[in-house]
Amino acid sequence: MQALARTARGLWRPTAAVAGSGQVQPSRGIMVQVRDGNLERALQVMERKMRSSGIERLIKRRTEHHVKNSEKRVLAHKALMARVRSQELGKKLREILIKKIRGQ
Repeated sequence: MQALARTARGLWRPTAAVAGSGQVQPSRGIMVQVRDGNLERALQVMERKMRSSGIERLIKRRTEHHVKNSEKRVLAHKALMARVRSQELGKKLREILIKKIRGQ
C-alpha cells in the first residue's frame, strides 16, 4: 500500500506558481484527513477513494511488473470481445440510420 501511495504522489504533483503570473494553482489529487491519529483508517479511506477515482488503475498501468501469460490471454480475450461488441453495435447503428434515411 505504501508503494502505491508513493507512486500516486509522483503522478499527482501539485503545480507550483504559474510562470510569470504569480498565481498559485490548486493542487490536484486525493486529500484524506487523519482523525485522532488513526492512520490505518485514513489509509483505508485513501485506498477506497483511489479505487473509485481510477487512480489505482493508472498507477498499475504505469508501473512495470510481470504479467503472467494466462493473465495476458484473459486481457487479450476481453479486448477482443470489446472490439467485437463495438463493431456489432456500429453495424446495428448503421442499419438503423440507413433505414431512417430511406424512410422504411
